[in-house]
Amino acid sequence: MSIGKITSVSVTGPSTLNLQWDDGRHGQIDLSAIIAAHPALGSLANADVFAGVAISPDGWSIEWPGEYDFGSTQLRRWADEQAGETMPAAAFRQWMEGHAMTLDAAAVALGLSRRMIAYYLSGEQPVPKTVMLATLGYERMKAA
Repeated sequence: MSIGKITSVSVTGPSTLNLQWDDGRHGQIDLSAIIAAHPALGSLANADVFAGVAISPDGWSIEWPGEYDFGSTQLRRWADEQAGETMPAAAFRQWMEGHAMTLDAAAVALGLSRRMIAYYLSGEQPVPKTVMLATLGYERMKAA
């Protein structure tokens, strides 16, 4: 599946954007954790700087002029993850139950903390694409 160009972006909160792609997909992305985790993005914590977001001339990214840019594919991944569409909590639970895993066993299998597994199960945190892919890898290893 090819991710398209960004057709609109608007600021909906202190670190939150609403985006639309040319395939009709809409997504809201909260960048607060990403900004907090990367000191180089610190100026985006300033509401005036964050509000300066624009679509790049070619439509393949959003940018803060003279500052930063995020590509369409990465933004779509974040939007899907944050919407719980990459791997819904119910699908994660089903994966665990299908392998008779406890929180501890799933944590060991995926290289995560028990607490993070609990967050994914409860839906408190979205399951990232990397974890979804790790569950698929686990399936393949078990089938081999």
